[in-house]
Amino acid sequence: MCGISGATTLRRGQDLVSLVQAIAEAQTARGPDALVVERFQAGDAEVVLGHNRLSIIDLSVEANQPMNDASGRFTIVFNGEIYNYLELRKQLEADGVQFHTASDTEVLIEAYRAWGKAALEKFYGMFAFALLDRLEGELLLVRDRFGVKPLYYWTDGATLAFASTTGTIARWAGLEPNLAYVARGLRFKYYEDETDISPHKGLKALEGGTWLAVKLRGDRLALEQGRYYDVADRVQAERAKIEGLSFQELEARLLSLLDDASSIRLRADVPVGVSLSGGVDSTTIAAITARKHPRIVGYSFAHPDVPESEGPLVKELVDATGVQPRYVWPTAPAEIEDLFWRTYRAQEAPFPHASMMAQNAVFRAARQDGVKVLLGGQAGDEAFMGYRKFYLFYAQSILRQKRWGEGPHLALAMAPFALAIAKRAGVFWSERARYAQGGTGMASRLRLPAEVEASGAGMSAGQTPLDRQVLDITRYSLPSLLRYEDRNSLSNSVESRLPFIDHRVVEFGLALQERHKLANGFGKWILRSAIKDLVPDSIRLNRDKRGFDVNQARWIEGGLGRVLREALTERRKQIVDYLPSDANLEALFSDAALISDPQAFKEAVSLIWLGDQA
Repeated sequence: MCGISGATTLRRGQDLVSLVQAIAEAQTARGPDALVVERFQAGDAEVVLGHNRLSIIDLSVEANQPMNDASGRFTIVFNGEIYNYLELRKQLEADGVQFHTASDTEVLIEAYRAWGKAALEKFYGMFAFALLDRLEGELLLVRDRFGVKPLYYWTDGATLAFASTTGTIARWAGLEPNLAYVARGLRFKYYEDETDISPHKGLKALEGGTWLAVKLRGDRLALEQGRYYDVADRVQAERAKIEGLSFQELEARLLSLLDDASSIRLRADVPVGVSLSGGVDSTTIAAITARKHPRIVGYSFAHPDVPESEGPLVKELVDATGVQPRYVWPTAPAEIEDLFWRTYRAQEAPFPHASMMAQNAVFRAARQDGVKVLLGGQAGDEAFMGYRKFYLFYAQSILRQKRWGEGPHLALAMAPFALAIAKRAGVFWSERARYAQGGTGMASRLRLPAEVEASGAGMSAGQTPLDRQVLDITRYSLPSLLRYEDRNSLSNSVESRLPFIDHRVVEFGLALQERHKLANGFGKWILRSAIKDLVPDSIRLNRDKRGFDVNQARWIEGGLGRVLREALTERRKQIVDYLPSDANLEALFSDAALISDPQAFKEAVSLIWLGDQA
């Protein structure tokens, strides 16, 4: 995993080398092992490509980038991993391709030379890359199926710049903050979506599962965009494959998919660990990987002697699997303040909760130990209906389609936490009113665009629970979760690998019937049932939703609240347009307000970020 950057122009005399060098230097943490910037000519354009390398597979300098193919036609800069590169390499070697490195980068570029865009569907992995075709005079930008790896670009028609991060291009191009992006995060807790929205106006995020071809001829860059992957289209084919299988056969297929997805993500020439949150998803991955690496290290934001942390649950998994625990538990005010600012700088955009700080701390601990790769459990909730809201969508679907025969199953499945679901629905509508135009909330001055206000308010007519799962994966929750994961891991020079986001696992999860995922008072029921011989029941059958557990109130009282207020006060002139005329920052963001109001932390971080963009 690395950082990529680049720029191209049809103008004469524009200094792109300095721009790409600045981007690459700002992205050093993403790839501290090598930084290379090279200039090329293709078509009528100058092209500059930059690469920051985090060496994971084939640590030799021969695997550095930019990398050329054997013919000299193509040059690539690549961020990510092609996990099935060994299998693809064998196919290419059988066709006569000779390799000069042991890297997955060379496999990627030779696969593209052999198969063209059809190669994209053969890749199992996470990737964002730029491929320069000097013969055709074309620069191709590509992002993986679900947008695990970031790729942003800006263009004014004659010049185009791209990068793994946003800040340097935004400053260079003089871009304003995107208030719709901030408003979306305040209202819905997620910022990114399936469109090209980014934190800055004019800076676009290449959508997951798509490519962008930039034609480098004439007096204006011609852009052509295409989609090579649509998860909704793949689900029907997967449903046909699993139709008629018993529940036990489905369990076996799920375990087989997760086993392979985890196995290929263990391929590395550096130490590998796992992240442990105490929840079902991360413990599943830890248990599976522990069978292959019996003493693999598990990093957890917890303390074994603090009952309200995840420590006791992690200890049970450790006892059951042999995973070696590494507990991360900062408590000193100076540690928390440092952690906030490191997370803030890493994210380059607002974030909604202190749990993102905990995630950052876990990756930092791994890096301090010399571990450059961590496997994690992200995306299990989206693929297997882990969120309680899916019960509401399931109920809506049954009522709308009059599938009365499923009513008893739903009632039994939903009963254990019906009150919690109702409470969450109340919070949803309360937040909606807070951020509506003309509302009384402090951040209502952001004036949410109508399309933001209208989106995400439940299931619309004709939607099914599957539709909502697809939206969660492509638009609602997962894109922002992937942003937090990517920035937190790479700011600490650690590669995060996520077996649940393997496209085969996602397609299987979406293809399952709702009754296989929602049952007995649990979401992700088939997963919980399948891992009964791997994970202790205290974790497997725990209904509490667990990420990285953070006692945010304790942190706020311990100094984090003061840090936020001081930062807001320092930026008051820059954020005055977003505040009520009589705003009292000390009162709006007092410790009591930050603790009692779940929106206040988000609002504070958003305002700090907006102040820094002025």
